[in-house]
Amino acid sequence: MKKDLVIFFSIIFFIMLFEFVGWFDGLRNIGLKVTTPVSSLNVKIVDMISRPYDFIIFTFTKSRYQKQLESNYAESLTKLNELDELKAENKELKKLLGASDRKLSEETIIGAPILSLAYPAVGVGSSDGVEVNDMVLIDNVLIGTIDSVTEYQSKVSLLSSKRKNKILVRTQSGVEAVVDGDGRNVLLTHIPRSVELNEGERVVTVGQEGVEKNILIGVVKKINHSPSDSTNTYIINQLVSFYSAVLVEVK
Repeated sequence: MKKDLVIFFSIIFFIMLFEFVGWFDGLRNIGLKVTTPVSSLNVKIVDMISRPYDFIIFTFTKSRYQKQLESNYAESLTKLNELDELKAENKELKKLLGASDRKLSEETIIGAPILSLAYPAVGVGSSDGVEVNDMVLIDNVLIGTIDSVTEYQSKVSLLSSKRKNKILVRTQSGVEAVVDGDGRNVLLTHIPRSVELNEGERVVTVGQEGVEKNILIGVVKKINHSPSDSTNTYIINQLVSFYSAVLVEVK
């Protein structure tokens, strides 16, 4: 303890002595000259090390932030798309019910069209009560029938496709004919050569197994036959499209 006190007071004495004789400033300047380059070098070394580190940290943080923004943006688009679909479905349901007090029958099933390169289908199946040959309608217009059914999906045979089961119809002027398709158009066929129809005539079903009576098919659009044909053929404008519909009725 005494030794420590002696050392302490000795240091104080020498500092006061150096300060008194004017040596302290000189020693301090020498110390600064010695330590400044070392300090500057240390700063440069630290700066050289920290710059790449800071750059890496900044790049990583920026990348993570950008990915988070992209993820949030994609999630927002998904939610907006879901809201648009719900809005469109709600609008279609209101249209199906109409401004009147119309009620959908117990046999009516509402489904969304499924579009694929293979075939058209609807997102309802046997679990919903759908059966083969059920009618498929849009805005009360018959656009096809159910061709095959799985548990949650059903294949649709559109009237524009080449059909196995033809649809029997009657025009507004009372002419009976058959509806078939060529893969692109809905055709009104088997009309006698002596009969000419007017564009805009309504075409409705006459009633047969699986197809109710007086269901609208569309309107006569234009003539599609040549003088060499044994019967007349017309193209029907259905006024609605399966490929642009949000919801369809199956019954």
